[in-house]
Amino acid sequence: MTKPVWTRASRGFLFAVLAGLVFQCLNASVKLLVVELPPLQVALLRWITGIAWIAPFALAYGFGGLRTQDLRLHGLRSLFHASGYGLWYSALGSITLATTAALAFTAPLFVTLGAVLFLGEKVRRARWIAVFVGFLGVLVILRPGFTEIGVATLVMLASVPLIAGSNLVAKVVAGRDTPAQVVFWQSVFAMAWFTPFGIWLWQPVSTEQWLLAAFAGLAGTVAYFFLIWAYRLLDISAVQPLMFLGIVWASLADVVLFGSTADPWTFVGAAVVVASSTMLVGRESRLEKSAR
Repeated sequence: MTKPVWTRASRGFLFAVLAGLVFQCLNASVKLLVVELPPLQVALLRWITGIAWIAPFALAYGFGGLRTQDLRLHGLRSLFHASGYGLWYSALGSITLATTAALAFTAPLFVTLGAVLFLGEKVRRARWIAVFVGFLGVLVILRPGFTEIGVATLVMLASVPLIAGSNLVAKVVAGRDTPAQVVFWQSVFAMAWFTPFGIWLWQPVSTEQWLLAAFAGLAGTVAYFFLIWAYRLLDISAVQPLMFLGIVWASLADVVLFGSTADPWTFVGAAVVVASSTMLVGRESRLEKSAR
């Protein structure tokens, strides 16, 4: 009996799915914090603890091993990243995690377009189909014209192309630097950007809030490691549709942590985006096997 072989594509897909799951753990912990503390202070706390979690990797590699030739690209990415997540954190306290995940699903449209225009990637028809089918699922969830779209929703939507820009730059640096280098410099720059705002808005932080922030820092660090590993194995336009699975984890977190009941249409839309992701996984795996 032959053992199953983990192809490059299957490993990349696994890392992408795990990244989506852990990102929802990050979002849940941040949402718990932003209802009690200013969002930009929460962002600072998340990156302070993120630096603490990445420190062992920095020591293991030695600071010489974390030196990068792409510091300007890391800095450019931090502009997209900090501005996008500043808006994200500001809106997160006012909408459900499921809605947040649904809005984030518009990112593949920006990322896939950016991958074609700026990275020169050739996007197969199957990927375009998966992205647009997933976007139709998001429309089912949001039902524009049938439900009111609030300010927080618009702020969250505004953050999506900025985060997509961050992911595009991350794809470039992931091909040159190690995951530890990428996450380290992301953490350093993000903490630098959020420090002035966090200090200005600072409120006393309880022990429980520090522990929750530490969990957010751990979740964020681990999630970005998974994401960078996925980027090293797959084209960015293949990774993004898999993040649609986050709607499942977000809906569960809403029910368990916040006592909210997901709208039935949320699950209908989730079924559509999960189906599109499953189709993409099967298609990419078959293409990789046939290329051998």
